[in-house]
Amino acid sequence: MKTERKIEILLKFVSSEITHDCNKAYSYNCEVDMAVEQESTADGYEVYTFKHPGDELCLSENVYYYDSDLPELITEALTDGECLLYIDEYLYEDLGIEEQLEESFVEYVEDIIAQESNGKEDNILTEKELEELKEEYEYENEE
Repeated sequence: MKTERKIEILLKFVSSEITHDCNKAYSYNCEVDMAVEQESTADGYEVYTFKHPGDELCLSENVYYYDSDLPELITEALTDGECLLYIDEYLYEDLGIEEQLEESFVEYVEDIIAQESNGKEDNILTEKELEELKEEYEYENEE
């Protein structure tokens, strides 16, 4: 199964979404829960902000000098559920968010399979994908 599909499944499972549309983050009717952005300081350094778009900037809580913690923080915000996160497409790629989300998928795969196996009406997976995941992750039904 492709990485993009695994991420799509994970985000649907936890009821979260990623958008690269800045209009959703900064419109009058702000739809986004969290935004991740790269900013420049007055003296030319690059820093990262991670906050709700409508909130005031707090240096000690929202600004990151290094990007190493951001992928984990972003993934945690998304997997906590019901989060619409804005991040520029280039920053999404530069930070390696895709890889972090794929790792998280592995943590959730058993729960996803169990939920999908129960025959819910609004399934995330097709039957073929369900069987593929069961085989790939060596899932055994607990009966």
